[in-house]
Amino acid sequence: MATWMAAEFFQAVGPDVAVTVTPGGSGVFKIAFDGEIVFDKANNDGKFPDLNGNVKALKKLLQEKVASVPVGAAD
Repeated sequence: MATWMAAEFFQAVGPDVAVTVTPGGSGVFKIAFDGEIVFDKANNDGKFPDLNGNVKALKKLLQEKVASVPVGAAD
């Protein structure tokens, strides 16, 4: 499931943003952007993002965050 979600987020924000899947123990699942945790399964009653609602909202949030980064800021 984590690999599928990573592919969804990569598709949403484009090839200029790194999407990394790092294996972790105990079912860890976190989504971060620029060091800010935007989703943590541990803070969501141990549940993955809902495939219909939360994933869409997270994709939109990541798109907005990427769009707000000034051009050339990653250089």
